[in-house]
Amino acid sequence: MMSEYVVDLFEFARTGRVAEGDVRLTALPRMLTEVPAEVAEAARAEQVFHWRVEGAERKVPRADGKESIEQFITLAVTGPMWLECQRCMKPYQEPLVSETTFEIVHDEAAAENRPLDEDELEALVGSKQFDLLSLIEEELLLALPIVPKHTVCPAVHDSLATGSDGLTESVPEPEEDKPSPFAALAALKRSPDKDGK
Repeated sequence: MMSEYVVDLFEFARTGRVAEGDVRLTALPRMLTEVPAEVAEAARAEQVFHWRVEGAERKVPRADGKESIEQFITLAVTGPMWLECQRCMKPYQEPLVSETTFEIVHDEAAAENRPLDEDELEALVGSKQFDLLSLIEEELLLALPIVPKHTVCPAVHDSLATGSDGLTESVPEPEEDKPSPFAALAALKRSPDKDGK
């Protein structure tokens, strides 16, 4: 059975198609690994992300003065995500927001041969059976904060208590925050070196 998320990406862009919907956290196995163990199964099952993808095709000027027809998709994903605060070690919900425009290319060689330019859009290797769900999950993973934490923690973890009687007098920042590996990848992906390295 063909998944609703499997599309001909070239045709999707050529016709300027738009699709949107909701996907449950439980359908995203890599995102599930980021959820704290304390979060109940029922809460995980209720977690939903909204996504919207729009295709486009337009003429782009080339270096030789001519124009080429290029294809693009813009993917936007939003929704709350259960994470573990690295300050108080308690689960909390972090609102995730991601919107990325990709230029569709035909193969890996075309993607690798693109110039490393800050103004260049990300290359996306298209196919006639492209899995949108996998792309949605990847963009959510890249939207995870490097150091998940509450704006204001409701309580302080025992290991951070400073009072001699076990009560907290202040809330020191932990010496080392535990960054999400996916968020660190996002930082590298979104901010290329100024020297083009």
